[in-house]
Amino acid sequence: MTSGIDTTPAATETDRTLLESARRIAAGLPARSLDIESAGTLPPDLVKEFTEHDLFRLAMPTDLGGTGASPRAIVEIIEEVSRGDGATGWSLLIGNIGNAFLAWLDPEVARRILSETPDLIVAGGQAPLGQAVPKPDGTGYTLTGRWPFGSGSLHAHWFMGGFIVMENGRPKTNQWGAPVMGVAHFPAGQARIDDTWHVAGLQGTGSHDIVAEGIDLPLAHTSVPYFERATYDDPLYRLTAYNLLLTVMSGFPLGVARRALDEARSQFADRKLLSSGASYLEDPAVQVAMLKHETTLDAARRHLLDTLDELLGALAHDPLDYAARARLAAAVIHVYDTGRELVQGLFRLAGTAAVLNTNPLQRCMRDLVAGSQHVAFSFDSRKRIANARLGLQTSPAFFGV
Repeated sequence: MTSGIDTTPAATETDRTLLESARRIAAGLPARSLDIESAGTLPPDLVKEFTEHDLFRLAMPTDLGGTGASPRAIVEIIEEVSRGDGATGWSLLIGNIGNAFLAWLDPEVARRILSETPDLIVAGGQAPLGQAVPKPDGTGYTLTGRWPFGSGSLHAHWFMGGFIVMENGRPKTNQWGAPVMGVAHFPAGQARIDDTWHVAGLQGTGSHDIVAEGIDLPLAHTSVPYFERATYDDPLYRLTAYNLLLTVMSGFPLGVARRALDEARSQFADRKLLSSGASYLEDPAVQVAMLKHETTLDAARRHLLDTLDELLGALAHDPLDYAARARLAAAVIHVYDTGRELVQGLFRLAGTAAVLNTNPLQRCMRDLVAGSQHVAFSFDSRKRIANARLGLQTSPAFFGV
């Protein structure tokens, strides 16, 4: 089956140029990882470099100024940057997700926001943790809320946050009895950032709480991405918002796990067995463990990319049922599970040397375990995907597949 994705020389050259930029930037990241972790956010020069090479516009629709990168290239670019430094890769993917969700706004509204802030980066989340009280004249809402885990909040220009519409002090409900929800988009200057990001992993992402206190929210700055695809022709927008989010996130575990394998190979080659003086890498038990981890990661990566290509190709001709679409979400979750088990296994294999803060293996483990805690990989999300795969999902679910 064809992928239904543009593979002309121009499109291929775009992917190649973006990937080369990502690799060049990633090459310098290992030397900066401790500083990024200590600062708790990306340094301004890295944000500027990503911006200058359009790496925050990978997933944005081309009609809004996106790069036109293929979905496979997006995965590979996030993978390369995450291989250089996990927190940097996470910050890059979150910025891309925030910009991608502009696609659910009215196109003219999105274009106006982008024209006013050409280097736009959006942070925040879609979880409906805010409350929006309708204005009497119907032009918008008064928005109040607190959204935790606002990765990239310290360098973002705009924020987004999910909300529930309130009516007479209670959630307004739709015809099915469910709360009416949406996502708010608002300038960063209208909100407050609470310094809450004191954590074990992904320390360099600046994932603080974003707080809104009675923001004047125009109706035009709201969207409802929970159930429907955005109406753009780019292959990535054949996916629902949930599967689009997962696709952009999928390069992170691949890159961090690959970095852990790189580090383990190097450290085991340098470390000597007390019994024989040979390197750890010559120990048959270490060799077999490394082979297992390498093969498992390669298989998970190939499965993810093949599933992505197959699904996007099929969606070019048919909307498909929930069971078929859920394959992609399952493949991404599998990549996160595989990566997490790999870094934990290598951490154990490395012994006491791995517990040092300066050991990159420790950082790989902390970052990947932290990333795997994202709500997209929660038990509830897995349950929805399992229901879809088993044919039990018969109507659109909140952030379903």
